[in-house]
Amino acid sequence: MRDLISLSAFPKSGVTYLGFLMFHCLFGDAAEIGDLERRYVIDIHAWPALRFAMPEGPRIVKSHFPFGPDRPGVGRTAKAVYLIRHPVDVMMSAWDYRRFLNPAGNPGADEGGPADGPAFRRFVHGWLTTGGAEFEVAGPWRQHVRSWLDQREIPVHLVTYTDLVDHPGRELAAILRFLDLPVPAERQAMAVERSGMAAMAALEAEEVRNRRDGVFYRPELARSYEGSRRFINKGHRDCYATLLTDEERALADRTFGAEMSAYFPGGSGAGAG
Repeated sequence: MRDLISLSAFPKSGVTYLGFLMFHCLFGDAAEIGDLERRYVIDIHAWPALRFAMPEGPRIVKSHFPFGPDRPGVGRTAKAVYLIRHPVDVMMSAWDYRRFLNPAGNPGADEGGPADGPAFRRFVHGWLTTGGAEFEVAGPWRQHVRSWLDQREIPVHLVTYTDLVDHPGRELAAILRFLDLPVPAERQAMAVERSGMAAMAALEAEEVRNRRDGVFYRPELARSYEGSRRFINKGHRDCYATLLTDEERALADRTFGAEMSAYFPGGSGAGAG
């Protein structure tokens, strides 16, 4: 039985933001925000049992798995929303996440450091030569994108990160139409207001301040949160143009050129201009 809606994306592509939009749009004011990824827009990696708070309502999962019939939840997925972000911007968010998980902040460690040091340049080279192979659960970025957008088994609605951030109302409305989920316009507008970066950052700050296990804070991440580092970060954009060297841009074009031309034709990278 295909009864799931999958919000699918490579890690660090903004799917948490998309999950907030869907939560506030569909699950009412009585729903507890701290249970967002446990019971409403379920993170299939952390809570694979899929115990939905409202079994009769939309059954939505958040997934970083590439498409494949053996992947958890895929056999039950009726429709998917695929969120795609420029691979070099994903790279920078992945680097920030390494630093978040490395609170000691050893500048010489490959786990983190300043974004202009030798460890960073090694990270960039590794990302560009492997097609974005940073997260074991997802596989390389390039293959992840192709796995979802080249398959024909499940209907997919494609959304770019920049469109979702710049035009959240428009993109949310299009997603709801694709999913055949009628939601009043005023409810959609409220969801956009409650799901912005400022709202997510405020929730994260509250969870950290109260040491409350929720959407962001986890006891096992306490050391990462002792400093000023946070999960909700900079929202990197245009990193291809601003952070790569000429040689790195040429390598990015060779590795990601087909995807950059197809999905980011007006932005930085191959096919831009």
